[in-house]
Amino acid sequence: MGKKPDEPLPLYPTEDQIARAVLPPDNVKSWDGIAAVLEKRGFPQIDPLFGGRYWPAVKAFLDRRHGLTDATPAQDLEELENWNAPKSGPRAARSRS
Repeated sequence: MGKKPDEPLPLYPTEDQIARAVLPPDNVKSWDGIAAVLEKRGFPQIDPLFGGRYWPAVKAFLDRRHGLTDATPAQDLEELENWNAPKSGPRAARSRS
């Protein structure tokens, strides 16, 4: 039995669930090829721990692809949150003196 239209997807849906949510019924079988092409353009990859793609990121990617938002994809979290990097800027100068 399939998912009801108003039933939300889990945070990490299966590839089949994503295909059925994103594609017209006649194209569901094409999902593997479509996903491979989209991954080269930044589409969220399957999380090895959870075994699925993070649905909010999938939806955000598709929204950006269709111009519904000006947001850019998030950078690697380690790149954004480098707590061991040397301090710089006015606050760093005050803390060093």
